[in-house]
Amino acid sequence: MTDVLPDPRELAAVRPPAAKRMITKVAEPLPASELAPFFEHACRELAGAGLPELAQWAFGQARKIDVEQPSTFDLDRVHGVFLELVPTGAVPPAALRGHAKVLAERLPPAEAYDRFREVLCAGFDAGLVPYANVFPDVRKLARPAKVKKRAAEEWLAERMLRAGVLPIASHLVWTAAREPLVALAARDEELLKLLVAAEPDPDLHEEEIAQEIRHMWLECLVEAGAGAHLPPEWFSTSGRACPARLLLTLLDQAGERLLPPDAAPLDWDEDPALSHPDFRPILPFLQDTGGFPRWDRAGFDMAALAAEVEDTAGYRFEVELDAFIRDLGTFGGVDYLALIRRLWEQRPLRQVLEGFVADWKADALRPALPALAHALSRLLPLARHGFADLDPGLSAGLDPADPVDALLSALRGGLPEELGVPSEGAVAADMPITVIQHHDHLTFGRTSWAGWAAAHADRHRQVAAVDLKQLPDSLVPWYDGERFLASRIVAGRWQTFTVEEGPASQAVLTWDAALAAARPESPSAADVTFPGATAPSRVRLHRGILTVTAPDGTPTARLDYLPHKAQTGPFVPPPGWWARRDPVDPTGSAALRHTDRETAGRLLEAALGGPKAAAEYVARALPEVTEPKLRDGVVKAAVTAAQCLVRSMELRERLGLPRPEALPMLVVADPALPFRPLEPQVESMVRARLVAHELERALAEPDMGRPYLVRTIPWGESGGGLGGTALRMLWRWTSDAERARLRGTLLAYANAPLAGGTGRWRTLEFTPNGAGRLQGVHTLEEHERAELALQETTVGRLWRTPNGVLLFSGYQHGKRTAYASEYSPDGRFSAIEVPEWRSTGLPLPSWGTADQIVRLLRAADEHGPLPFDPAVVHELAGRTGLPVADAARLCYGVPGEDCPADVLACYRDPQTGEPVPTRLSPPDRKVMREMLMPDEPERLWTAGPDIGRAAAWWAERKGVAAR
Repeated sequence: MTDVLPDPRELAAVRPPAAKRMITKVAEPLPASELAPFFEHACRELAGAGLPELAQWAFGQARKIDVEQPSTFDLDRVHGVFLELVPTGAVPPAALRGHAKVLAERLPPAEAYDRFREVLCAGFDAGLVPYANVFPDVRKLARPAKVKKRAAEEWLAERMLRAGVLPIASHLVWTAAREPLVALAARDEELLKLLVAAEPDPDLHEEEIAQEIRHMWLECLVEAGAGAHLPPEWFSTSGRACPARLLLTLLDQAGERLLPPDAAPLDWDEDPALSHPDFRPILPFLQDTGGFPRWDRAGFDMAALAAEVEDTAGYRFEVELDAFIRDLGTFGGVDYLALIRRLWEQRPLRQVLEGFVADWKADALRPALPALAHALSRLLPLARHGFADLDPGLSAGLDPADPVDALLSALRGGLPEELGVPSEGAVAADMPITVIQHHDHLTFGRTSWAGWAAAHADRHRQVAAVDLKQLPDSLVPWYDGERFLASRIVAGRWQTFTVEEGPASQAVLTWDAALAAARPESPSAADVTFPGATAPSRVRLHRGILTVTAPDGTPTARLDYLPHKAQTGPFVPPPGWWARRDPVDPTGSAALRHTDRETAGRLLEAALGGPKAAAEYVARALPEVTEPKLRDGVVKAAVTAAQCLVRSMELRERLGLPRPEALPMLVVADPALPFRPLEPQVESMVRARLVAHELERALAEPDMGRPYLVRTIPWGESGGGLGGTALRMLWRWTSDAERARLRGTLLAYANAPLAGGTGRWRTLEFTPNGAGRLQGVHTLEEHERAELALQETTVGRLWRTPNGVLLFSGYQHGKRTAYASEYSPDGRFSAIEVPEWRSTGLPLPSWGTADQIVRLLRAADEHGPLPFDPAVVHELAGRTGLPVADAARLCYGVPGEDCPADVLACYRDPQTGEPVPTRLSPPDRKVMREMLMPDEPERLWTAGPDIGRAAAWWAERKGVAAR
């Protein structure tokens, strides 16, 4: 047979199809019984001659003949051929799978399973992985042989481990082998060592496939707990460029064995690269997922907390307590004083709070804007919730500084907005990032699935950038001038990794003992000279707060600083980078250095009207400030100072402190009115007075016999809708706190009368007409943008009308409805048509002149809340056709369950006894309550609400005859 086989050199010289034809031609004359052995012999010769493809083809031909000539098939002979030729690599996968099938068909299950394993072992012993689907085929034979799936897989995985063939295994083999490999290595240290040594050969596969196989190997090591046994050199050789998540887990498994032995203590309070482990960035409640601090929970052991604070530094408690005090009053129905009292009863906790209060009082005395604002934001909530009952000395020595002086010191000393930030710093306001300085480089980074890092040198010049997708949140990327690194804190020590080039889908890192202890280094305090200043300011970081102090020792900025930003917000660079920041508006900054007190005072007074009013004043009084970012910084400082003014007024009122002599007239109430200067009421009064001033100016414009636009003002509020406010204040079941708030709102508008308080308001509704329609809008996004633009340009528009003045106060997107209030000095109105708008709905006369408000409050003081009168309810229901329950809600609101039966009966279905749901829309409820308020407020206690006027308006609204 050897003589008739073509010379392998001749076969190698021709194309494979021709070579196959030459071999087949030689086999044609052979009898059927000799065909299979002929092709098996050809397979041996071709394999030996280095022609593997032809060898596998020849072996396959032999197996085809077995199928075509079953009478000549000898299983034992064929099995021996498999054992002989599998080690040569000449047996194709299809033949092996076919042999497994034949064994299963012709032999008992156990014998078939054992014989197939013999064939596989022959390949393993020769250093070969026979084929990719070996695991499924072994499972198929194991099942009828009563061998459990896990046992069969573990046998195969262990055999491959011991044979050392895993490094050349395919992607499919690794996928199938992962679970049994992990199980074996986790319980057998010898097999674990073999798994560590089974690093896949990357040269056998395309790059992407090779990376995936290596990833599976590393995952096997992680799941088997290999990190506890890996030597340090493994991480910088075989373990180099490891996916970050896997590398961290391996090092965690190693424990302290691979941590730097003698690391310097961490400075949690002042290191700009660290966030204190007890410091959570506790945001105002609406942004904070944590809610209350832990001590509000039922059954909380306050004594244990006190012991914890006494035994430790208590920093976590300080942070929680500060946030708790700041957010007092967030929830209704909470006895905050009781919670404070529980703290107060524990001496260690009381000492912390007493220390806070002493610091806040000291800060409140300083003419330093950040200190004053912070102090008032804590002292005022305490005063509102009765803390003076626990600490009668709260008011002792407390005389808050003049906010004008505080604003002046901030403007002269330097604002953070005067200095620029890199482009990534601007992005930082919209996404959580990390910010790390190391000597001359500042690195911005982002972790998680969309991770990246960008390094800056000098001023704002970017010198390097890298993608870091799927970088774990525990790591912080930074740049050392040569390479990107990523660090974390483990057991009080820095652990640092080198960032390597790798797949675009994830960050890969290397742990190298030579760099493992590297850490970013930057100062906790540094000097910065603001543009136009004659001396430097000091920037200092302490416990998450960065303070900027002017040359005269006055703090001018107090900023939350987090190198690992857990939330979005303005970018704050570390102290050492402030001197490297370019001024955004040198001329504007120089002008701020020379601001006088008169300008600061007028700026504060303008800021009482809000940011838009303050911005308008800055544009007029400080024209040198041209950069928008700097202008925004000045406005922000002015608004903060205005807030300080209003809060200090309320603090003085609640603690019985004397009122300052010099106050802006905008915040000074009419002494004839019983007005308490509480923050919400003062803000309402200020806005009402500013609107009143603008309306008076507009009234002075000539009457052209038609409406025309006078100007746009920063406020949309008007005096309309106070009738409903008055009714709600008089309901018997309104809480004392809500009644006081509504009373303050009424008094705020009584303090801002127009035309001596004798005029009248009416509310109108409009929809866009003509040019106001959404023309050329096709997509939902375009529609939303157009609606927002329409709102921006509508609210605050002030028109002169033949009746008086009209102010657009709101715009509702879904209904495409604009709301406007028209004021008439003589109380007479006629129909009007506003350009670009079409009137819809019925005009609504509004209640609430200054005289009416004062008379109402005097009557309320004399008679108390309105008594519930079922007859009034039934009369309104009968004259309007409204359900009795809706009529009751309009006149008297919704009572509690403990009210008398005749009251509750008005709100319930007489058949079922269940509450009747309302059928009135919120706008209809608002209008009807306005109609129910009589012009003579004293009549509420004698004749009740004005049923006749409300019924007449309702009939006109529905287009029916009045009843």
